[in-house]
Amino acid sequence: MTTNAPRKAFSKTTEHLDSCQLSTALTNEHALSLAEMLASSEPWASLKFSAASLASYLLRDDAALRRYAILVDGNLAGVICVRHPWLRGPYIELLGMSPGYRGRGIGRQVLAWAETEARYEAKNLWVIASSFNHQALNFYQGLGFYPIGPIEGLVAPGFDEILLRKPLG
Repeated sequence: MTTNAPRKAFSKTTEHLDSCQLSTALTNEHALSLAEMLASSEPWASLKFSAASLASYLLRDDAALRRYAILVDGNLAGVICVRHPWLRGPYIELLGMSPGYRGRGIGRQVLAWAETEARYEAKNLWVIASSFNHQALNFYQGLGFYPIGPIEGLVAPGFDEILLRKPLG
């Protein structure tokens, strides 16, 4: 007799969405390419993150951090990193899209996927955004996240991050 155990959130290694594919097979080449892109993009450029430090983050061993390359037609388009478990729901540590893929609804679709995954085990989905990153704050709030409050110096000294929560049920 087999029992059907409940599905674990963020347990698949590959996901096929309408506009992209997510894969946990994040290669060194992917990490280096993403790190270069992220280091030259906001908020990481203003926070003075180097490509080397971002590549190290993308490649380090961390059992609670799921990193997914975002691929569009086989091309590297971005990355999402989700910490799970975290507090009372998963925490999106990083969502970054290459400039040529921004504004096409891919990030929105990836976040919808993250929300669906989170619902398997949690009642909340969390994210932070730099207080000066109004585009990110508007993006997340437009998707139902609401600000909990500022956290001083969480990512870099002299900069505030805004913790946002999306209740899932």
